[in-house]
Amino acid sequence: MSTDPSRRQVWEQAVRLAINSRMRGSTEEEYVLLRSGQLVGAALLIFVRSSALRKIKNVEGSVKKTGMSGMAGNKGAVAIRMEYANTRICLVTAHLAAGFANYEQRNIDYHTISHGLRFQRNRTIDDHDTVIWLGDFNYRIGLSDDKVRRLIQAGDLGTLYQNDQLNLQMIAGRVFPFYAESPITFMPTYKYDNGTDKYDTSEKARIPAWCDRILRKGNNLKQIDYATAPLRFSDHRPVYATFRCTVESIDEQRKGDLSQILYERRKPNATLARADDDEKAHEDHAGYVSVADGLPPASSDRRKWWLDHGLAARSQIQPPQNNARLNPIRPSNPFAAAHEPDWIMVERSEEPEGPVNRIGNLPMVPPSRGSRVSLRPPDPKPGTSHLSSVQVSSKDELASPSLPSPRRFSTGSRKPAPPVPEKPTSLSKSGAGFIGPTMNALGRFPTEDPMKGNSSNTPFPSLSARKGSGPTASQSGQPPPRPGNKGRRPPPPAASQSRTLSVSRGDGEKDSPQGNLLDQEDEGARTIPPLQPLRPT
Repeated sequence: MSTDPSRRQVWEQAVRLAINSRMRGSTEEEYVLLRSGQLVGAALLIFVRSSALRKIKNVEGSVKKTGMSGMAGNKGAVAIRMEYANTRICLVTAHLAAGFANYEQRNIDYHTISHGLRFQRNRTIDDHDTVIWLGDFNYRIGLSDDKVRRLIQAGDLGTLYQNDQLNLQMIAGRVFPFYAESPITFMPTYKYDNGTDKYDTSEKARIPAWCDRILRKGNNLKQIDYATAPLRFSDHRPVYATFRCTVESIDEQRKGDLSQILYERRKPNATLARADDDEKAHEDHAGYVSVADGLPPASSDRRKWWLDHGLAARSQIQPPQNNARLNPIRPSNPFAAAHEPDWIMVERSEEPEGPVNRIGNLPMVPPSRGSRVSLRPPDPKPGTSHLSSVQVSSKDELASPSLPSPRRFSTGSRKPAPPVPEKPTSLSKSGAGFIGPTMNALGRFPTEDPMKGNSSNTPFPSLSARKGSGPTASQSGQPPPRPGNKGRRPPPPAASQSRTLSVSRGDGEKDSPQGNLLDQEDEGARTIPPLQPLRPT
């Protein structure tokens, strides 16, 4: 739905002429249009005296649609804000959802407008000192049509207002919190037959209600009038209200001068005030006694014993001996039960390299690869904490594979780590496009194609090394090489061990990855030493 500004412009001109016609012949200045806003059929016009323009600043306008879930502007609100002197004022005109029993949707529309309508700098409607809502809120009277018409004829406005939906929703706190409305002394403003004072006589026979309302919020507002105007060209009777608003006016020049004077007065007393604070801090400790010698008194709101003039506390714990280090295995929770000692003894043959820890000379980096660290319970000395010892071995001492794995701590109650397997070996011949027999993880060679699912593992036999009679790939039960497998390394064995092996090529010449170790005429089998991995050519 689009907005036609021509109707709003007609109203702007008509209202301005009507107001200024009453001002002719008086000493007061004329009114001028400050700003206007429109959302389909709802419009908001702000007129001010020309002499007040110099006191008004930061004038803004905004709209919020609520019709058809926020897509249509047939329902919604128009708001204009300003700052008169140092008072923030916001005026809102709204057209909420229609329908007798649709008060819940009207409540939703209010909250959507109140929280969703935004001005510059993300200001909302509630971010003002003075707020006035006016418009067609469409809240009805919760009585039957006959009863409402009888109460209107009897002039019983109190009973009607007690059943007014807006009044009941405001009392329940569901809509317009902290807003106020002056007592209603006029008849319901909806719905009239056009040009008459009779309520709806059509087939729909709508129940009369106070649909048009004006609400206020702000301690600086005082409402003077709240009534209807005798205009009969619409099915609504227009409602008007007059307020007296108290605004704040601050002399910015005088405010700056006073701020400078106060600053100059407090500047010489800054040191004295700091000293007084220190004395008060010492007074807070009066009456507090330390629970043990050497400990500070209890903390207070002004002073905390773990902070030293605003600086974080630093640990002053020293190791009991020069070669004592903190135990890295001990749990970090000091309150948990642990069997590990707090300190351990470190024996080193040379000075550590690299960055040094704050406690002693323990390097901040872990031991190098190939070194071994073991813990042994020491003999505790009298008067000292329980310590352990750390033995660091060099790489030369770890040449045997039976030693524990590096970077592992072991104590008397723990088992040593398993041996570390060396890098696996492989048997291949890339030059002839042949892949030799390869052991699996169990040290066996498959006799069938493993891709067929019927392979069987047999121990590796001792093959004949006779020239020209060695088994080929097809004779040894190995499948022919697959396309794309040239140069690909076969799976490694579990560990490096010596095997009896003989490999022959198709031309009858024996070959091995370590050279022509089998290129000699020998009836017996030969033992091949552990093979080293081949480098790609």
